[in-house]
Amino acid sequence: MAAQRRTRYNSALHGPHRVVGEGFHEDVFSEVCAVPAGQVTTYGDIAAALGLRSVARQVGWALAAIPEDRDDVPWHRVVNAKGEIARRGDGLPSDEQRALLAAEGIEVNEAGCIVEFSARRMQRP
Repeated sequence: MAAQRRTRYNSALHGPHRVVGEGFHEDVFSEVCAVPAGQVTTYGDIAAALGLRSVARQVGWALAAIPEDRDDVPWHRVVNAKGEIARRGDGLPSDEQRALLAAEGIEVNEAGCIVEFSARRMQRP
């Protein structure tokens, strides 16, 4: 079996090499707090807003690490680039995220996709 060839790191394509540092989580939380009720954004949109295009996964990790005493971060408004809500360990869409979005008037279909995702996606300047 042939070994897979790894793509070399290219800062122009992949963004900064070291991205998660002091203050990163707070920066993510601040960006997420700017998403108005009734709208959604993506992990990649948050990363881009931080000037770190290639750290969408780290944005997700930051949101997963929100301290329990931080109920002011509307994590449920962040979805993947396809407009799908988070999947949990069992592989199913998050019922909690679905309920929080529904309370804001955002419909999620049975497959876990935001209905009219393009219209619900927050537009950034």
